[in-house]
Amino acid sequence: MVEALWIKVEVQLKFLGKISPQLTEDLAHSQFNLLQKLQGKLSQTVSQLDAVSPQPAAHKGRAVDVLRKWKFTLVKSTLDELVTELEAWQQRFDPTWYLIILMGDAILDTALLESRTDEMASSPQVSDPLSNMLALRSALSPDLAKQTGTKLNVKLSAQGLKGGQESAIRFATAKAVVGAAGSNNMLVIESVACPPGTASQVKLDVENLARKLQQVDPDTFGLLRCYGIVKHRDSVTNKLSEIDVIYRTPLDCQSPETLRYHLLEQDLVSLSSIMQMAKQLVRSVHYVHTCGFVHKNIRPENILIFPGSSDSSLGLSFLVGFTQFRNANFQTNLYGDVAWYRNLYRHPQRQGALVLERYVMQHDIYSLGVCLLEMGLWRSFVVYPASSSKATPIPSLVLGFNLSDSDFDAVHLAGHKRTQEQLVALAERELPPRVGDAYTNIVLACLTCLDPNNGTFGMEDELNDEDGITIGVKFVENILNRIIEISV
Repeated sequence: MVEALWIKVEVQLKFLGKISPQLTEDLAHSQFNLLQKLQGKLSQTVSQLDAVSPQPAAHKGRAVDVLRKWKFTLVKSTLDELVTELEAWQQRFDPTWYLIILMGDAILDTALLESRTDEMASSPQVSDPLSNMLALRSALSPDLAKQTGTKLNVKLSAQGLKGGQESAIRFATAKAVVGAAGSNNMLVIESVACPPGTASQVKLDVENLARKLQQVDPDTFGLLRCYGIVKHRDSVTNKLSEIDVIYRTPLDCQSPETLRYHLLEQDLVSLSSIMQMAKQLVRSVHYVHTCGFVHKNIRPENILIFPGSSDSSLGLSFLVGFTQFRNANFQTNLYGDVAWYRNLYRHPQRQGALVLERYVMQHDIYSLGVCLLEMGLWRSFVVYPASSSKATPIPSLVLGFNLSDSDFDAVHLAGHKRTQEQLVALAERELPPRVGDAYTNIVLACLTCLDPNNGTFGMEDELNDEDGITIGVKFVENILNRIIEISV
């Protein structure tokens, strides 16, 4: 197990050695700190393994071999812990390693091609980290795609999807489709609207998103792999009206349910299962940003959970809901809505019909904090009377305060901040006895990520962070790494 882990790490470290001069200071510092921790863990692991390494055949049955076996019984639990720690280290290292994708440097692509070629020649089975990164970089560059043979065509014919059996996913705008495109595998479809005057930009963003999601590894990124897109035009004007984004699902899976459904059902779920889902959601948000996008719509309605084989686990969870996303580097519109059940998950700067600030990554981090709070309490903040997603939603009693659309009519930030203050108070009061201080502090860090006295994130970082790497590193160090360290 140690050797298998090291083979992957070795591939990543060789590549880092080639491009280290191009790394930003924040990224280099973060990776250096992680590598120092790895060095300590590997030294400890090697010393333990040396003590119980197999003896020559001539020693079989002798005292030295018996002693080795006795040693193994004593250190086995320590070795198990070390292997677990090494795997956890890999989970911390991968997110910062993949942030390299955001670097717009041709030197990176050249080094990536050379490294992938070298590794494929020596060990074809261990080049996954390089292959994943190269595929994502190729999605940005047609020239690089030609060199790597990466498929960039994401357009599908609407005719090819006919004949599939559609089914609604409760409380989600996405739909599940079985039997489309001549396959028995399930697909998930969600539609992105193209309002007048925005069609060209929406089309460009959706195609870029689809190309990147076509290359992602679902197990690593917590995002469904894109199958393709289908464009729809208005029958009268022939102008682009909406684009369907179609995702592949895990093989042989059952129809998914949303996190909202499970929260409303109040399923009996272990704390370990909740924590696993929370960690996966944090990873998903990070990798959306790593792909160069802000999500803008992180809510339990957009977290799909595919049933697991174990009764103790909810199953695999994936973030969808890319209906309002945009490229992180492009200007965002300043229009919203007054629906309280959507504004609940928005930062005060982005609440109401006319929002105050352009959308930045920290706004996604705030939405993540509200979802993590809801998951930690395992009670839905939004209730649908008669358990119908078509019913008008009402605030749950667990919130402890009332909300209505009229609360978000005003454009004054002070009024909007009351919701944030009430959520912070709810987290401080209710989370510690349920999920502990470490989880509570992560939720609070997300909910206060844009407060003036917050020492972790800030608008000044966004202004000086053209490629998103600085915010990405801070997110990994202060949110992702900390939640990975939680053991239940």
